[in-house]
Amino acid sequence: MTVTFYKLSIVGVLLLLLAGCSYIGEMPVAAQWNTLQSEEQAKVVNSGAFEVCLLEPGPPFSYRKVILVAGTLGVPDLPRDLPGIAHVTSTRLQTHLDALGRFNVLATHDTTFESMALDTAARVRQFGRQYESQFVVKLEIQDLALHSSGGWLSTLFKGSTQPKLFRGSNQRNVSIKLYIYDTEYGALFHSQLYQRIVSGNVVGFPGNGRTVSPSWFNTDLGTQVDEILKAMSVQINEKLACVPFSTKVIAVKGDDIHINAGFLDGIRPGETLRVYRRSYIFLPDGTQQQGTQKQGKDEGWVKVNAVFPDHSIAGATQDSVGGVRPDAGDVVRAW
Repeated sequence: MTVTFYKLSIVGVLLLLLAGCSYIGEMPVAAQWNTLQSEEQAKVVNSGAFEVCLLEPGPPFSYRKVILVAGTLGVPDLPRDLPGIAHVTSTRLQTHLDALGRFNVLATHDTTFESMALDTAARVRQFGRQYESQFVVKLEIQDLALHSSGGWLSTLFKGSTQPKLFRGSNQRNVSIKLYIYDTEYGALFHSQLYQRIVSGNVVGFPGNGRTVSPSWFNTDLGTQVDEILKAMSVQINEKLACVPFSTKVIAVKGDDIHINAGFLDGIRPGETLRVYRRSYIFLPDGTQQQGTQKQGKDEGWVKVNAVFPDHSIAGATQDSVGGVRPDAGDVVRAW
């Protein structure tokens, strides 16, 4: 019995010693792992990738992406007392986006935008080529229906010179939908519906040939619509923060590679941009399939040598894959 207890004691002591040695041995490993993690994190931070999704990142994430803004009416005959509402709201959204200092914003009032759902992807790509934009933002007013609370307000408007359609109306349903499209593929990148019920001064300009002006945003209805447009600009900024800047090679002359972005887009001399070769899908008869395009494999990098307001001149770096030189129409991206 005593011998057995003695043996068990020795085994217990050995197990404790082994556990202690194991614990002592793990500490340097844990320390090394923490050090490795710190080093990897430092690499990410130093490379700039850590900043890619921040709202105010530095180069090369401070490049200004080109956005085309278009205002449309989901129900064209709905806001009869607010003529020109699609135009004024899209212009206002452009103003809010400009204020962020993150984008080069263009605006279009092409009415064909309202019916582009028939072939949305092809239409978006067409807009991208026409306006040389990376994204298309569609602002669609889906509802601006008037409502009456009745009661004394209806009595007040009784006998008024205001058209019968608008008498007693002191509430309005506001429904505006935001669409963000990528022009390279024509794909819907993001969409969101904004809805509110607004009370107070919600009637626009019934008749008299007047159109909505910027001062309309001082009314009760205009103030609420303006808040929605501000929220949209913030949403656009957040959604596009993680998307790399993209533009195109417009010409190749000798060793000079001309890029369709310059000083106004945030490009600076000495910076490098990644190049992607564009590829197309062809039909069995050998003709190119209409509206189908995709980016091919990475063709390497170009280094910016000279910068002008709206374009830059770069040269191929030694990292170009297989020595393949970029061609006009290739895609240039920040990463």
